Amino acid sequence: MGAQHGFSFSEFSQVGFVSDAVRPDGRGGAAGARIEEGSLMEVTLYSDGSSRGNPGPGGYGTILRYKAPSGAVHEKEFSEGFSCTTNNRMELLGCIVGLEALRRPCTVTVYSDSQYLVNAFNQNWVAGWLKRGWKNAQKQPVKNADLWKRLLAAKEPHVVTFVWVKGHAGHAENERCDALATAAADNPACHKEDAGFKG
Repeated sequence: MGAQHGFSFSEFSQVGFVSDAVRPDGRGGAAGARIEEGSLMEVTLYSDGSSRGNPGPGGYGTILRYKAPSGAVHEKEFSEGFSCTTNNRMELLGCIVGLEALRRPCTVTVYSDSQYLVNAFNQNWVAGWLKRGWKNAQKQPVKNADLWKRLLAAKEPHVVTFVWVKGHAGHAENERCDALATAAADNPACHKEDAGFKG
């Protein structure tokens, strides 16, 4: 997790916009910060999740990218593996980790091949879940509610747009995130327990 790849990320870290570590309490790094229009740094977040079996061993891969006014591009990668989880949980967690790493409010564009993640916001599923007290349209408990709640908390300080990309279609960053996610899923030595997973 937190492996650095490509361009130097030092400037991004030094100005206080990103954290090297995932917060153990699951709270967004920018919690409590106020958004001031025109002052937000624009960040791109790419993420992907994978599981070998559903449920089974899984992992996520995430890339954060920022282009400085100087034109320099700064990038940071995150990945982590779990012993037993689901693909959807890893899709969510990849996005969560990227947002939680941001220490100040930002304008964030999230690219994901997960319609589960993207449509939840673009088709207002989340709004319906909240109105129904975390029940879906069939009045059943929403799956992965622990991660959806964590994602909403991580998203709150930022202005976030979700964009769906087709998986395994040559999108360079999506392919890289997939490689990070599958490598983490396939490495039992690094696996953690997905404490929120109820198999």
